Amino acid sequence: MGFLLVGYSPRPYSDLATYKRIPTHTRVDNLMKAGKDLFLRRRFEDARSIFLMILDMDKNNLEAHFYLSKIKNTLELEENEAKKQALFKKWGHLTPIDKIYENWHWGPEVGHFEVRYSEPKPYIPPVRKFRPKATDAEITEAAKMYANSKTADNAFELAMRYWSRREKTAAIKYYLEAADMNAEILGRDDEYMLSMISEELEEKIANGKPTSEDYLTYGRLALIQGNRDDGIKSIIKAAVQSKKLSSPANKALDNYISSGFVDIIGIPAEVYSFRQAYVYDKEKDSLYMRIILCPKDKRQLIPIETTIPASSTSSISIESKDAVFVYGKPGIGGSTRLWIALPEKEGEFPEYEVRLILSLNRNEESTGIDLSNYVLPPEQPDNWSFIISSEFNNTESEVHGNYEKFENGMKISAFHLGSTDGRGPYVNFEDYKEPLPSDANVWKIIEDNEGEMKLLF
Repeated sequence: MGFLLVGYSPRPYSDLATYKRIPTHTRVDNLMKAGKDLFLRRRFEDARSIFLMILDMDKNNLEAHFYLSKIKNTLELEENEAKKQALFKKWGHLTPIDKIYENWHWGPEVGHFEVRYSEPKPYIPPVRKFRPKATDAEITEAAKMYANSKTADNAFELAMRYWSRREKTAAIKYYLEAADMNAEILGRDDEYMLSMISEELEEKIANGKPTSEDYLTYGRLALIQGNRDDGIKSIIKAAVQSKKLSSPANKALDNYISSGFVDIIGIPAEVYSFRQAYVYDKEKDSLYMRIILCPKDKRQLIPIETTIPASSTSSISIESKDAVFVYGKPGIGGSTRLWIALPEKEGEFPEYEVRLILSLNRNEESTGIDLSNYVLPPEQPDNWSFIISSEFNNTESEVHGNYEKFENGMKISAFHLGSTDGRGPYVNFEDYKEPLPSDANVWKIIEDNEGEMKLLF
């Protein structure tokens, strides 16, 4: 004889069971609408709770981060206004009466004051000292010290000894090595070395007789001296002209992007077309990106924001001539921000077609990616995400695109992000374990479908 206990799990027709069957992105969308409504009605505390709930479900949701930042700024502004009103109500102005100089009362209780006058002393600029010309023995000694201990101080000393003999190539080489090791070297007295070498290189470039090495050196010096646009342009030109200089040019731009100065020139480009495709094949997760853009003011280093977590990106390869270098750096909310170095093109509004392949990590920290894209404005309809997989993948949380077809054992799903305000599907890596049955030209797939997709929209 036994007993059957019931009531310890949600009934299949209960509200809780129904709620659990709703996809995560649908729950996020519903909460986002509620949060925006509360924000517009100035119920900021309630809206904050909603957006925090969204981040519990999707920690990389850019809209939730954006509205939380707006709520914080709005509350701080209102708090400051309330303090100003309290001061004005109490004193009649924003500065307390006892802090205004005209309201001070002079008397014995304040202290004894005497007015004293003195003649201004003439300014005498300090005498600038220059090093005497270094001997061969001093050069050898400094070179040995730098070889034994690779420090920025020893590199700077060796550079300045070469400069005392006006051996410019060696001097600037070791000076830049010292600056790479310690940026504080740039604050030391270089005895006019940077300015003199920069002027000579500028004249050489203006006369049309520079070498690739001249472009690289001038570009690095221009970045140090604050001429960032010319510096980036010259470094990229050196890499384009000489494959031998590709590695040092790549390193120079990487160091510059890692600094805080890059945000000054990081102006997003005008993007006309964005297509990305997730592909699982040969035990590798990859994301193909094709971006057609026009940089503003013909800038050659542009940022592209993605929704791919920085922890999910292991490497990036370039598949088109319209990109010289690409760097994946942390962006908003832990996402990957792509910095793309573009070659110089003629014309007032040059257009670039950039093709990239992102190799993705599949581990406990990286279990999937969001195929959304918010780079394109709503008026630009060519905004698509694709999932290209084997038709034998049995996904538990399968999502259906606006356009689907089966071809050579592959399933191709296309999602029109232009109709969902940039919102795309979420790809769970565990749902894709079967490789593609045959080699696939992914670029051809995502471009050849253009005519068929236009028929749908």
